[in-house]
Amino acid sequence: MPMNATARTEAPLPTLPSAVRDADASKQIMHTLRHFHLGNPQARDKLEPVSADTLPALLDPFRDNSRLRYDYPLYLAPPSDSTENVTPDRLARPLARLLRETVDGFAPGEEAARILKDNLPWLERDLRRRLGGSDGEPPLEGPVPARPLLQRSAQRLLEHLALDQENGGRLQADLDRLLERIPEQGQLLGYGHYPAIQLLIHVVRSLSGPRLARFQEQVQEGIRDLTRLLEVEKGKSLEAIEPARLRESAGAAADLLDPEALSHIMDHSHGSLRMPESRRRRVEQALATLQGYREDPVRIRFIHVGSLADDSWLQQQADVEVLSDPDPVAQAATLFDRKAERLAEVFAALRIARLERDDLYDPSIHDPWFARFDWEGFSRDELQLVPTVIALEGADRMAGAGMAHFSRLLNSGRPVQVMIRVQAHNNPGARPDEDPFSAYRTELGYLGIAHRQAFVAQTSAARHEHLLAGYLQALDATRTSLHLINTGLRTVGTETSLNGWLVAGAALEGRVHPFFRVDPSRGDRFADRMEFDGNPQVERDWPVHPFAYRDESGNRVEQELAFTFADYALLMPRLRHHFALVPALCESDDLLPLADYLALPREEAPRYLPYVWGVDRQGTLQQLVISRTLVHACRDRLNFWHSLQEMAGVRNRYVEQAESRVREQAEAEAAARIDELQARHQAELAQARAETAGEVMGRLTEVLMGMDLTSAGIVARPATPAPAAETAAADTAPGPEEETDTTVTGEEEEEEIGGFDDPWIDSPLCTSCNDCLAINPIMFVYNENNQAIIADTSAGTYAQLVEAAEICPSRCIHPGKPLNPDEPGLDELVERAAVFN
Repeated sequence: MPMNATARTEAPLPTLPSAVRDADASKQIMHTLRHFHLGNPQARDKLEPVSADTLPALLDPFRDNSRLRYDYPLYLAPPSDSTENVTPDRLARPLARLLRETVDGFAPGEEAARILKDNLPWLERDLRRRLGGSDGEPPLEGPVPARPLLQRSAQRLLEHLALDQENGGRLQADLDRLLERIPEQGQLLGYGHYPAIQLLIHVVRSLSGPRLARFQEQVQEGIRDLTRLLEVEKGKSLEAIEPARLRESAGAAADLLDPEALSHIMDHSHGSLRMPESRRRRVEQALATLQGYREDPVRIRFIHVGSLADDSWLQQQADVEVLSDPDPVAQAATLFDRKAERLAEVFAALRIARLERDDLYDPSIHDPWFARFDWEGFSRDELQLVPTVIALEGADRMAGAGMAHFSRLLNSGRPVQVMIRVQAHNNPGARPDEDPFSAYRTELGYLGIAHRQAFVAQTSAARHEHLLAGYLQALDATRTSLHLINTGLRTVGTETSLNGWLVAGAALEGRVHPFFRVDPSRGDRFADRMEFDGNPQVERDWPVHPFAYRDESGNRVEQELAFTFADYALLMPRLRHHFALVPALCESDDLLPLADYLALPREEAPRYLPYVWGVDRQGTLQQLVISRTLVHACRDRLNFWHSLQEMAGVRNRYVEQAESRVREQAEAEAAARIDELQARHQAELAQARAETAGEVMGRLTEVLMGMDLTSAGIVARPATPAPAAETAAADTAPGPEEETDTTVTGEEEEEEIGGFDDPWIDSPLCTSCNDCLAINPIMFVYNENNQAIIADTSAGTYAQLVEAAEICPSRCIHPGKPLNPDEPGLDELVERAAVFN
């Protein structure tokens, strides 16, 4: 659920209206919608207007303000005696958390104070109503004492529940314990018109109190040091040894002494080395300055141009001075200089006191330095003692007539706080009579960043912790600070009245008013200066949240919706003319959700019509086509968001390019390494084949050469019948006992070996790849070494032998010659087999 808000009860799901889709009507409606999108004013008259009660679909559950639970009211803790514990969480806590933690503190356990714990939301709601104005009472603007208000709500709770005596007494006792633990000086702050100003005052008070108390101690210490110096100097004078002075110095023991006699004994001719007159005057002047110092009762000075509709609540505060001036920024610089000049005398006197105490003052060095001493020579602690000056300005004036003085102040380094209240949907650079989307938006935050030594914070009162963290950093940074603050508008009307806190939260969600802080005191590198926390889903273009509705059949459907700038614009009545309702009977593939539309390449986008989802008060889910002008504004806001992402190191294009280069380099190195390994493997494999083949052929030759061919059954082929003479000679051949020459000639042996046509496998080279067995597992089998042999030549074809030889990775299969002369395609097969034989 977006915007960090919750609804106390689940709202009914919106419903998609049922309608009969009409292709012809859809075509005509899409034609009209396209003309509306392109800016044809006549097209609007042909379309049904968007009702005033229509809200962005994701905000529909928060339509009823009475069901909304959020951070306000805030409990403002009373200032402490130290600045060490001044943190956002210490300064302000949501009321709901304060009540829960306080009750858990004195009643731990689930069942302890059960009635009170169950009714804490009722107390919270009642206090919120009373701060916002109810029962005919006006809203309470500004912080109010917490305990009295809580006491009245506690009494109303007792009356509301009307419990019996036993349970009522138990609840009363728990309420009393709760009230006892709320400090008397604690305050409650509702989300009124000026929460950002009120929180800034609270921070200044929490910081300035301990700082001023510590400075008062330093002033008193300086007075004591200078007084002691003058007393020592006075003791060196002749008057110090006069009888009357001796009697005064002796005090109660004066009756035991004779001051007259003692004075005559003491040496009146020469005493200790006297202080130079110039030093004495310097010490006396510094002492008079410190003794005359009085703390300024005004700690905060507000200067505005009349932008506060009612500043009476400010005027009533004793430590706040409110001034009106046509140029608040210029007047703030002048006022700071005036206050700093007065304090420069005090700071100089205190520094002189320390130098004189330590006997380190050198007139040749320090006299000219103190003569020019002003705020630029102040230390960090001294700058933090100057009363806070706050210039409250409007965004339109700062982007227009006030730009020159605004820029000059940001570059000056004066620790002035410039607070600009921003209406997130407006363009500060546009004229009052112009459409805010008629030009690219002037981003004052971007302009502030350009002033490289100024502290810049873009934030919102709707996120009090982020706001307070920026205030604390700015007041500690001792440099000009710019605060761009969106408080949200109350969309008050007859149809819809949304909570201002919710509208401000929607501006954050829709990238309308993104958060960032830039603190130059953190270093020279922008990565050290920039803070990007507080933004939802910073990796995405638009935040995405779950959304549920009921379809035409009443079935629950869940999907994810992006919350865009256009969704926020739907909250602004003056921007509703940028939306057109799509009739329920219209159906087209050319309608595309805005977030998807903006992600398209520019050349593809014109084909589609972008839309967002809206829900009216009756709970009807509607598609709303938006104008091209609003689409351009969405692109403009998205462009600024991308710029902030890059500056914050999120989806930074330079980082992505560097990562891509490193990845490509790593992939190239890996590919080269793989190629190198493969080449080495192939070389080693070829060498192994050659060595193994030579070894095998050597063995085979040895076997054949030493083989008894007769006994082996290998005989010469029959000779051609001899002539009669030869036959007769044969008849006279030796008998069996005589040795017969049966040696085969070299020519005959070569013919027998060269004619060895059976297929065979050089098994020692086999890699057991299983390729040949996949062709014919009967012809090819593995031996006991898991290497291939030919088991039965007749179990396959010559084509299978040739194919197996061709795919064998170790080239160890030799097909021989075909056994079946009638096998088809033998000529081609013999030619293919020749390279393997």
